[in-house]
Amino acid sequence: MRVFGLSVIVAGCACAASAFTAVNGINAFTEGGDARFEVISERGSGPREIWCAAAQYARVVLGEAPNTRIYIARAMGPSPQHNTKNSVSFTTQPDSTLASGPRPGDGGNYSVSLKTTGFSLRLAHAEGFCPRIIEEWLD
Repeated sequence: MRVFGLSVIVAGCACAASAFTAVNGINAFTEGGDARFEVISERGSGPREIWCAAAQYARVVLGEAPNTRIYIARAMGPSPQHNTKNSVSFTTQPDSTLASGPRPGDGGNYSVSLKTTGFSLRLAHAEGFCPRIIEEWLD
């Protein structure tokens, strides 16, 4: 029983270690393809939190520049990798269909979408949704 318990803990740690956690606590995981990744929706998270995590994953893990566009490759729905969770898949290397998707301001709509495949934001715009972390040094 001890060996089984320890192996479950080690396996759990291995899964957690493969996740990227954004500054807001939302996790992102690599998905099929070099530039495709999945952001898991957590209780209380909305479009701003999901886009923040997508931007940080693209910048930190993929090394993308601030002017890179991030595209929704799969709209919000049940996660293909994580049971009982909803998620959105993103990419920074869209095919022609995704690349021609809607952008903020199209048709006078400036809402940030998670429901429209092909919707995109620039990395810098999306990262603007992240909470600011300010370190104060006290004397």
